Amino acid sequence: MTSSSKQLIELARNFAGQGEAVDERVDQLILRGPFATAEEQAAWLALRGTDLTPFKSLQIYDPEIGGDLDGGDAFVGDRKFVLTIVKPKPARTAVFAFSAGVVEYLKKTPPEPQVLCAQLEPRAALEARGLILAPWDCDQPITEPAAPVPVEPRKFVRDYAPAREVADDLSPWILTKPTVVDSLERQAWTATASRRLLGGLVSSAVVENGVTWLQASGPPIVRIRADDPELAKACKALTEATTWVFLTGQDVEVRHMIFAAELARAYRADQPLTDVVVHAVESAKATYEAHVQSASRDTLKALGDLRKSVIDEAQKVTQRAQDLTSGLWRDVAVSAAPFVLKVLGDATKVANPIVTAGFYFAAAIFIVISFALQTGINESYLTNQRKARTSWFETLYGYISADERKRIADQPIADAEASYQKTKGKVGWIYIALVIILAGFGLYTLITGLSAPAPISKPPPPAAQPPATPPPPAAASSAPPPAVVAPAPVTPPPPPPGAPHP
Repeated sequence: MTSSSKQLIELARNFAGQGEAVDERVDQLILRGPFATAEEQAAWLALRGTDLTPFKSLQIYDPEIGGDLDGGDAFVGDRKFVLTIVKPKPARTAVFAFSAGVVEYLKKTPPEPQVLCAQLEPRAALEARGLILAPWDCDQPITEPAAPVPVEPRKFVRDYAPAREVADDLSPWILTKPTVVDSLERQAWTATASRRLLGGLVSSAVVENGVTWLQASGPPIVRIRADDPELAKACKALTEATTWVFLTGQDVEVRHMIFAAELARAYRADQPLTDVVVHAVESAKATYEAHVQSASRDTLKALGDLRKSVIDEAQKVTQRAQDLTSGLWRDVAVSAAPFVLKVLGDATKVANPIVTAGFYFAAAIFIVISFALQTGINESYLTNQRKARTSWFETLYGYISADERKRIADQPIADAEASYQKTKGKVGWIYIALVIILAGFGLYTLITGLSAPAPISKPPPPAAQPPATPPPPAAASSAPPPAVVAPAPVTPPPPPPGAPHP
């Protein structure tokens, strides 16, 4: 049993065969003309009241009465109607009922990644890198295609045409799976693809006297009409050239410039464009190989300079971390000075709390200023070196890819700077600890020194008495010295009665 949507397409085909005009757009299909028979008119009226999924709506408009055709209106053979069918709009997909709609769509509009046509034969389907052209079964759900990877030629071609002759993306025009049989859709795609591919391979696109020219700068300068019907015959050769220029690897700009020059050099007006493009591709490949070989020596030299520069920069950053550590020990020695002065002051009994606290605070301020100056100078140096590296590496980066650039140049220096920042953080905590210790001791000395009572003064000890001086000896006399009188003997007392006699 035929579904309402397929019956609608079948009636539209019959009506278009006898109608005056068919205007199919991405969102709707408009048919103009009379109904052939009363049965055809009744069939259209019957469809209008049914479910036409995936179509959105059907309108049968009568211009004579300025309104829609009513089911009770009689059939008039020469009466003209406007049939408007609103089509579905799936994501990244354009659907068409007629091949003519696909042809106009491919000529005028950058296509969606998927284009489906109910009139297209399955064997006439084709696939490109960014386009699927296939039959449309309106009873089957439509699968959303994947987003294509763009091939962008506009950065290499100067487009001076007001209508933007150079395509933003060449992926819909690079064939990957050809058709088995020919079709109107394939012919339209081939004609448009050839024009878009050549527009992405030349040097510029210009418009003169209403004619669009695709220009390749050699020397000599060659111009090819963008609407030249011979372009379609060179579609296969242009596809090969586009694949080599844009999809082979790095140096797209170099390969594009070489091919444009070889195309201008190989062009002959009396030769088929296919032969010209094939010869240009072969010459461009040979020229590019010679360019690679000659550039390899420059590449090696540039990489050597890059390696030396990276090593020097990494060593300079590492030296900054070492200098920061060396300065730490000097400041530690300065921090110890107040403690030494305190000990010496206690030994000599000269202790002024204000002076001692001042030494602590002065040492703390000194190491703060020292750390700030060192880190400030280092940060200024690193910033200037980053700017200098950006300018210096611009030339060297032309020989290596972004991944190699990061691995060879950016990452080692970034690691060295990260190591410096880590060392700076550790040293900074040590400086903070020193400042806290010095400030703490200074406050403690100041508070305890000012709050302690003044010491009581003691009287001075008495002066020592000088030893007595012996009197001077008497003057010598002529009188004789006095005689020495012996002491009288002492008689012991008599023993008591009864005691033994000695």
